[in-house]
Amino acid sequence: MDSHYLMAGVIRDLVFVCGLRINGVMTISRETESEPVSIALPSAGHEWVVAHVRPRCEKKLALACEQAAVPCYLPLKKKTHRYGKRRRDFHSPLFPGYVFCLVDSRQVSVLKQNRYVANLLKVLDQETLVQQLRRIRHALSVDDALEVMPYLEKGKPVRVTAGPFKGLEGHVHHIKGRTRVVINVDMIQKSVYIEVDHGMLEVG
Repeated sequence: MDSHYLMAGVIRDLVFVCGLRINGVMTISRETESEPVSIALPSAGHEWVVAHVRPRCEKKLALACEQAAVPCYLPLKKKTHRYGKRRRDFHSPLFPGYVFCLVDSRQVSVLKQNRYVANLLKVLDQETLVQQLRRIRHALSVDDALEVMPYLEKGKPVRVTAGPFKGLEGHVHHIKGRTRVVINVDMIQKSVYIEVDHGMLEVG
């Protein structure tokens, strides 16, 4: 079946797969925000890769991945547009140009042949990427209006101990007089941040 023809279910931070649970990633077949989703270390013969996609093709690739049975993660952020008295919420890629895919050798070939993919980036440190994607997903589950900021070199590692972000790990930075916990995705040199009271942090 041609992977360019698409159908899929969509959730706020998207994990698309086809069929049953594959390599620890839960199948999503309908629109929901409550089903458990796992971003896991790959099993033997599989690896996470980063698909660098053509402009405005992130969702198209994610949908194509579902049809080709390629699990992928597309983190989305919420935006609100106002039209007079009306408002419309929609979700756009948190990291424009990137989709994270879990593949085997055959699926790598499928992605390389997909017209939406400009390049595939090999991930040498699988564990670090998985940890960072889990942190991004955690942050989005609390606040889906996160903003991306210029990539920051790592500061002091911390863990949030209270509040809605409890358990989230990152690196603390003081930006414009405010305490912010920064979450980096090293592979694509992108960062997001959350604002947390200093009293809710412990050194990791």
